[in-house]
Amino acid sequence: MAKKNTTASSHDILDDSNEKMTQIFESAEYFFEQYKNIIIGVLIAIVALIAGWWSYNNLIKKPKEQKAATAILDAQNYFEMDSLNFALKGDGAHLGFEAIAKQYSGTAAGNRARFCAGICNLKLGKYPEAIKYLEDFNAGDALLTARKFGCIADAFAEQNQMEKAIENYKKAADAADNEITTPTYLYRAALALEQKGNKKEALELYKKVNKNYPASQEGMASEIYIAKLEAQTL
Repeated sequence: MAKKNTTASSHDILDDSNEKMTQIFESAEYFFEQYKNIIIGVLIAIVALIAGWWSYNNLIKKPKEQKAATAILDAQNYFEMDSLNFALKGDGAHLGFEAIAKQYSGTAAGNRARFCAGICNLKLGKYPEAIKYLEDFNAGDALLTARKFGCIADAFAEQNQMEKAIENYKKAADAADNEITTPTYLYRAALALEQKGNKKEALELYKKVNKNYPASQEGMASEIYIAKLEAQTL
């Protein structure tokens, strides 16, 4: 039986491999020659996008964020002192929340200024303005989302727009399940429903608050309304 020539086989494999590699490189070279203008254009575009992104973040966005963070400090101080008009409109020397929200739109401080402008307008009884600023506010987390919708609901309730108030109280209750905000907004939704004349749904919400959040102030207060509404249905 003849002995197999392993050396020759190895050379054949290497030759085939080298030939394939050569073909691949030649194909790649041909492809590049054919489309080099497009390839170079794409690479230039990618480099330009990266450079633009870096320039925007480091030369525009970051300085704007820093200026906004500084600008909002005085408005926050007025807000904490309950000087709501100065907090909202500024004092002539320093910007208020409204101007900061507009001038520094797109920054974290500008976004926070929208929320604070909404709260100031709500406390000052300027309900449509409050709703506008609060709706534009990007909450970002569950608790702030609950607060946002809760305040919007308060503004609608103050204008006796109970349908919209109920809708937003429910959104606020659904945004974050906890022992503080959830029973508060469910309870307010129940009150609004009762005021609107929808006693059946109001009773259901009172019972939900009382059952799921019995230790809360609203949970205990709900017992009175449950008894009253059940007595009315007898």
